[in-house]
Amino acid sequence: MYFCHMKKFLTAAVLALLCAVALPAQTKIMSHRGFYAHPGSFENTLTSLAGAQRLGVEGVELDVHLTSDDSLVILHGPMIPGTRHKDVQKLDFLTVRNCVLPNGDHIPTLREYFTQAKKTSALKLFLELKSHPTPQRETRLAEKVVALCEEMNMFDQVCFISFSEHLCDETLRLHPGAEVVPISSRKTYSVKELQDRGYAGVSYNYNVVMNAVHYLDEAHAAGLQTVLWPVNSYDLADFAMRHGVTYVSSDQPQGMKRLMDSIRELRWKQEKKLICFDLDGTLTQHKTPLTAANKAVLDTLAKRYEIIMAGGGNCARIYRQMGNYPITILGNYGMEESRVIDGEFRMVREEKSPVDRKFFLKTCEYLRKKYGYTDYKGDPLEFHESGMVTFGLLGTKPDKAAKLAFDPDKVRRRAMFPEVRDLFKDYSVFIGGTTSFDITPKQYNKFDAVMRYAGEKGYTIDQILFVGDDFLDGGNDSQIRLGGMDYIRIDDYTRLPEKLEFLF
Repeated sequence: MYFCHMKKFLTAAVLALLCAVALPAQTKIMSHRGFYAHPGSFENTLTSLAGAQRLGVEGVELDVHLTSDDSLVILHGPMIPGTRHKDVQKLDFLTVRNCVLPNGDHIPTLREYFTQAKKTSALKLFLELKSHPTPQRETRLAEKVVALCEEMNMFDQVCFISFSEHLCDETLRLHPGAEVVPISSRKTYSVKELQDRGYAGVSYNYNVVMNAVHYLDEAHAAGLQTVLWPVNSYDLADFAMRHGVTYVSSDQPQGMKRLMDSIRELRWKQEKKLICFDLDGTLTQHKTPLTAANKAVLDTLAKRYEIIMAGGGNCARIYRQMGNYPITILGNYGMEESRVIDGEFRMVREEKSPVDRKFFLKTCEYLRKKYGYTDYKGDPLEFHESGMVTFGLLGTKPDKAAKLAFDPDKVRRRAMFPEVRDLFKDYSVFIGGTTSFDITPKQYNKFDAVMRYAGEKGYTIDQILFVGDDFLDGGNDSQIRLGGMDYIRIDDYTRLPEKLEFLF
């Protein structure tokens, strides 16, 4: 395989690429049918999904069919491997379930797949709705899939893809606002057609756009995402990264991840000048002191880069939690700024906004009753001097153990987030801390806070790297991703030194 021979050429190839071109924002990896290039696995199974989760790719592609009795199953198909003339779309679920795949697994249901996928909320599922014999069967497939997504609250984690435009259009009819992307091996789409049909982007076979890159450039300029497939070689990875493709779909995600990480890390080490850190979940556990190991990381990076903090908490609290570490802090999502000058902590900017306390108390009381969080300790809300409001589901003074155990994967708050965001539509809403939502005046978020500071210091966005833990929609680092700033996601603060070692 190509990647078996890549290692000895990797460094030279990466350096040649870096010298040749300035690369745009980071391209993500979609593991085609999961990661199954290891013993005991097979494509489109729960083991291949678990393999992709362990590998740490950003996306996974899966194929969904409707059985003859309207069950949703995962298979590339429609023919079942290891059987003769068994078409999954013509068989009832019990017959399909009794078929055994080459690795010994049974064909999974979409419900089983979603259950496993929810364990990694950052993983994007590219759910391919497979073509069926009639428009009526395709509509039924779309109805069943949309209904399951609604039941299991999966819309934020799923992008619907299909070669069938009928399936794409039916999905949007059934759930306006769904993230839908057509797949094409021949046709090119204008930005106008994509936007008129409500599509979030387009997925191209690389042959369609290799000599027509303007279709990619125009899509990106319009804020649409792109997928390139199949990408299993250095040349195609090079092409995708140079042209800012959003996702590459690869059958060899492990080798592709090594390649693209190496390209990215060498580029970042050369061009970055400002490194911005989130605190809780990134440098520390929630409201716990900075560890000696992570303090040493900051000390080492400070010799080569400027380092700053950008947090949801206020500057004084962040400074104390970090053990009075001498660093510039952008607090309350940019409403405050502090610096250490001549060894002393000083506030250099404090912006304040009025708060309609009655509206906040009434709205949050409604949310508590609806979602069952009426039993809390302390006050129902924390009103910060800046005008930021923290809505802690367990109150302002919960037990520390209860806080840490409450919502470690943020699933509870992600389920609430769309309604909280809509009720506070005139504000910015973020999932913060371990039990709370942070609500700020509309203009404040970490991306704008960092860019304001960078502008004052003369840095461009390409010279900035953000290190945080929650870049998903609603996460308190989400605006960094949405703004197009380069970032590193930390899923375990104790592993920060090894994650950032390449920058030393």
